[in-house]
Amino acid sequence: MSEVSEASLLKAIKFSLENDGRLGKLKGEIRAAVMSILNKNSSNFALPEVPEETRLINELIREYLSWNGYVYAEQILSAESGQTNERLTRDILTTKLSVMDDEKTVKIPLLYYVVSAFQNINQEESQNNQ
Repeated sequence: MSEVSEASLLKAIKFSLENDGRLGKLKGEIRAAVMSILNKNSSNFALPEVPEETRLINELIREYLSWNGYVYAEQILSAESGQTNERLTRDILTTKLSVMDDEKTVKIPLLYYVVSAFQNINQEESQNNQ
């Protein structure tokens, strides 16, 4: 195979993998595998305890990432933050945030709910100031 056709073939393969999302998935899998190896090697060191607020925020982000299909990003966040793979349940999250789940909110990550609540507050303040 000539240099030109080999380079063209590699370019076409990369383009195809990017277009159907497999290249991003492969990159994510590699990053998750590297993080897993690094975490195994650093298991001799005690990880600092994660403050409760930080754990709550991380759990909201993990739920969001998982819901959107960002599995490897969620795994990397978990590994980098020093949190275990054990997740806080939705009930615990709603209790800590004083949020009541209903038919609408139970279908979306709580992070969407929190952002929506702040947007509504800002809109109400804007209307009151007019």
